[in-house]
Amino acid sequence: MQPYQEEYLINLRQFSALSQRERPGELTCGEYAARIMDNRARTIRLGRRNMELLRTGLFPVLDDLVAASQEELRELEEFSFQLYDGRTELDVGLFCQIHQALLSLARQKRDRSAMIRELYWLGMGRNSLVSKLVGLEMSDIEEYIARMRLCFTEAAAYLKYYHEVEDTETRGYILRARANMALGQFHAPGEKVALLKKTLNILQDKYYQEKAPSLPWERFIYLTHQNMTSSISHSREKVMTPDDMADIMESAYIVYQQRFDEAEMQGKQPPAKSAFAYYAIEYFCGLYDLETFLTKMEGLLDIADPTDYSWDGIYGMISLPAFYSQYLEQYPEKIPPRVEYVEHLYRRMLSYADSYPGDPGEGNLFLYLRQLSITFIETDGDVPYGEFLQRLLLRFAPEVYRHSRTVAEGVRSLCSVIMEDDPSFFDDVDFIRDICDQAEKRRAVLDYAMGCGLFHDVGKISVIELFSRTPRQWFEEEYEMARLHTLAGRILLEPRSSTSRYAPAALGHHTWYDGSRGYPSAYRRLDCAARQMVDVVGLIDWLETRTSSSRMYSDGPKSFEEAVEAAAQLEGRRFSPLLTARLRDHGVAEQVKDALKRGQQDACRRMYEDALQTMGREG
Repeated sequence: MQPYQEEYLINLRQFSALSQRERPGELTCGEYAARIMDNRARTIRLGRRNMELLRTGLFPVLDDLVAASQEELRELEEFSFQLYDGRTELDVGLFCQIHQALLSLARQKRDRSAMIRELYWLGMGRNSLVSKLVGLEMSDIEEYIARMRLCFTEAAAYLKYYHEVEDTETRGYILRARANMALGQFHAPGEKVALLKKTLNILQDKYYQEKAPSLPWERFIYLTHQNMTSSISHSREKVMTPDDMADIMESAYIVYQQRFDEAEMQGKQPPAKSAFAYYAIEYFCGLYDLETFLTKMEGLLDIADPTDYSWDGIYGMISLPAFYSQYLEQYPEKIPPRVEYVEHLYRRMLSYADSYPGDPGEGNLFLYLRQLSITFIETDGDVPYGEFLQRLLLRFAPEVYRHSRTVAEGVRSLCSVIMEDDPSFFDDVDFIRDICDQAEKRRAVLDYAMGCGLFHDVGKISVIELFSRTPRQWFEEEYEMARLHTLAGRILLEPRSSTSRYAPAALGHHTWYDGSRGYPSAYRRLDCAARQMVDVVGLIDWLETRTSSSRMYSDGPKSFEEAVEAAAQLEGRRFSPLLTARLRDHGVAEQVKDALKRGQQDACRRMYEDALQTMGREG
């Protein structure tokens, strides 16, 4: 590989190590806070260096790929598969950029085999990106699913030229692309089942097998059956037809019966994922009722091992409770007799996550916790939903937690000033307006301000790979995906009574005061009763971002005074003039500045205390 490529890969691994939650060891709280900020500064420098490497080394090559030598192309492919190979994921976004360019080159050269290969790998990369968008509505991510599926569909279309293709590798790409057309979400389970049924017919056809006997046909068929079993819908709204269920049941027997037999021969319990999927299929086939199905799930949950940190162990401890909660959520009449059991599952799950011995950001642990954040059932027990979300941020997205905690203190500070000047400023909010006692109203506003600040960026949980694990400037498609964090935040907060009041801040803090710019379009300022609070959160979020060392792709952080001046220049367009006018008061500006500093210190102290507690549990 080229020197810039080797350096880029080294930087990726350093970035990953520095982005992990810092262990305090023998450090004091102050030393720990300094270490956090130093690590963050180092990741910023690595990110900027990576962009230099790409601008001087990679992008000129991609811009003139036609002139590249075979050796340069070989090195480029080798570099790309270090970034992502279907298992390792160092930088999937850059992988997609490279293979998009290689696909364009193959089209120019009319190289059919190269086109098929690049379509397949570009589809794989895009699928990896889409699969990380957790908890969003189908309508919000449909565009990205379509882009991914289009790659596989175009590659699979070359099946009609199968007899003309001479090399086995290309034939394998065509067949795998055909199977991968079923990846991602569908509007109805039957769409996916129909695709997979056709794929199975192709894979079992002797015509195709005889032309490429060295391909792993049995594995292709098995994996397609496995994908078929995942077609089952756990949603009450997405009804499966009897034919769909028959096809899924046939595949389930092929996939899971083998695993059950193997487990029995070894004297072990069958894998939790296999057992649950099989029970779910039997339930949907009408072999037993919902109560029996839930009881069977509880049996699996009860034998989950809290000391097993394998893939199947994580599934049993976290993903299975997420599915269990989903069924209860859809059938709320089943919740009351199971409240204590649900609370027990959540306490056990949090203890398990806290004691996880490896990097919590890797593997399936955080992915499954994000799934649980979508189906979490709020009770009156000792695991409030808001606390659960804060613990996710604290443990798995410490930079997002630091920023949110800092913003929360700034929002609270500015709201305190506003309430002194105008006690009715936030009276558009029902629960604020209904409070008659002025001291009580002030406390309620400041508590509300703190909550809005703490939760305004919670949607980043759903797209965390972009915000915490991208070691360079975002590409255009990544910018688009990152904006989904506002919609994800509303989805997380709105359905639950303890957090629903914070949903407007999560949704609207990136929109402009005059509606001319910003995102998402789903936020309509004048329709939102909490718009004044959302305005405050948007302003403080903007100020903190521009004064923080976390700005990887700017000329560096601004001073607070420079940021305030820049905000004032956007008065009436980006920001409410009612807010920027107050910041012109030097005393108010200093008060907010001190609050931001205090918020960052509080965040680092909380991170330190949590890390010490985790060390105690692990040690």
